[in-house]
Amino acid sequence: MAQEPRDDAIAFHCRVRPLSNGSVSPKGANAPGNPREIVQSPFNYMIIVIHVALLAGLCGLVGNGTVIWLLGFRLKRNPISVYILNLATADFLFLSFTIVVALLLINNTGDPIELMLPVLSTSYLAGMVLLMAISTERCISALFPIWYRCHRPEHLSAILCAVVWGLSLCLGTTRLLCIYYEDFLYRQSHLVYVVTSFLTLLVLCVSSLTLLLRVHCGSWRRQTTKLYRLILLTVLAFLVLGLPLNVGLFINLFFPSLFDFHRYEPIFYVLSVLNSAVNPLIYFFVGRPRHQQGPMSLRDVLQSALTEDA
Repeated sequence: MAQEPRDDAIAFHCRVRPLSNGSVSPKGANAPGNPREIVQSPFNYMIIVIHVALLAGLCGLVGNGTVIWLLGFRLKRNPISVYILNLATADFLFLSFTIVVALLLINNTGDPIELMLPVLSTSYLAGMVLLMAISTERCISALFPIWYRCHRPEHLSAILCAVVWGLSLCLGTTRLLCIYYEDFLYRQSHLVYVVTSFLTLLVLCVSSLTLLLRVHCGSWRRQTTKLYRLILLTVLAFLVLGLPLNVGLFINLFFPSLFDFHRYEPIFYVLSVLNSAVNPLIYFFVGRPRHQQGPMSLRDVLQSALTEDA
């Protein structure tokens, strides 16, 4: 028999009870150990949060869907485009189920939401690890260019993406089992999720900082390409929009007395939705030539962003 949803890694919505007046109360719903409550309230900021998530999700679906179509069927793939294709797929899945969750909440239907948590967890974690892989690989290529060209395995990108999806699916499956079997590895899976997120963020920050210093220091600065600008902007967007949720989850797990995480979790979650939605804008913004005369197809813009041409 399904248990009451608990502190999931990315799903504030499973702890939010739809209200009779269309709003929701995060405070009563998020109180640890308390059942979900129905609270009458003339206004609640959760209404805004849900609609912002819905709007951002719809816009992000269009952008990531376009990226998936172009990289999957219209462009010749290279090592970086394989990563970006998988990252766009992770963002697309995350935003798709975010939209479904938002619509369920708007229509006061909360029961099916917990079944979507494994997909949300899987896609969110996969996207974060893929971003770390992109940043780390480009950092290595910048620090050791000759070794990188000579020793990089031909299918490394595809292999790493397959490993990332496999591990993320394993964690998602475990979290699905937690819904049906009370206390089935719940604490362990939640700990693995948070620790994995923290280690991923640590590696991402170190590799991105190293790449940034390498790009803007010394004579190598002149060789900066659109590809490096794309990676740095994508990482920056994640640190600004995605980092608050991960830091909050880590603090809530190990230092719960520092601040009331559940009070601000919905806002952190919407920031993560915005992060998934803004990535396609970064790709096309970087790929657009500064002095382009006349219109340019999205295919050519994306191709320009994912090449090593300066």
